[in-house]
Amino acid sequence: MSKKLAEGIDSLVLDVKTGSGAFMKKEEDAAFLAELMVETGERMGKQVVALITDMDQPLGNMIGHALEVIEVVDVLRGEGPEDLRQLCIELAGWMLYLGGVAKSVAAGKTLSEKLINSGQALERFRQMVELQGGDPRIIDDPQRLPQAQHSLLVTSSKSGYVSSMQCEQVGTACVILGGGRERKEDTVDPAVGIVLHKKVGDAVSKDEPLATIYYNSESRSAQARQLLQESFHIADSPPGEKRTLIHRVIGKSG
Repeated sequence: MSKKLAEGIDSLVLDVKTGSGAFMKKEEDAAFLAELMVETGERMGKQVVALITDMDQPLGNMIGHALEVIEVVDVLRGEGPEDLRQLCIELAGWMLYLGGVAKSVAAGKTLSEKLINSGQALERFRQMVELQGGDPRIIDDPQRLPQAQHSLLVTSSKSGYVSSMQCEQVGTACVILGGGRERKEDTVDPAVGIVLHKKVGDAVSKDEPLATIYYNSESRSAQARQLLQESFHIADSPPGEKRTLIHRVIGKSG
């Protein structure tokens, strides 16, 4: 919060995660943290809204630096995974509303979708990449991003339905591959990562791929594979009521 407030902002939209892959596993803890941050911002004279969003499974399908850039570009093209698109539109709608560009959150979401469909959002992202010294050509040619040397499949040991995922274990598997730091002196490999082929509620057959691991180290891949395999829970019947992506909104009368 201190960094964001020091930037001289007028409004702030926070995405506070809850679930197995979040810092705050319990929703009540996430809500308490969100309320504290909203109150802090409001005391500083800022408009602040916090969305409590689900992290009981990874958001989108790709985990890893280069892979997530590909997914970002997909969303800005109006494609990409439904859950990631939904959350991006929701957050953008709130930002446009608090920024005074839209008269309501619903109008902000509609405007966000129009900006994506027209190509304006993707073009603005291209400008951001260029202004920060990046290579804007990767937007049209993702093969210019760092590429892992090897890949392997993680398959299901039985038929059934994905009943749940240990989201934190998926993140840890990516760190093991080199996609994050175990110690502060570690270097990050932007090429490695994981692509999910199945999410909670999906049907799966025995030996069908659950995920693909992209790696540069054989020793790291074996450990990551085991952890990823264990993170998928396969049941005989589909899970009950689907867990909502956006649990609640705190602030601005939410």
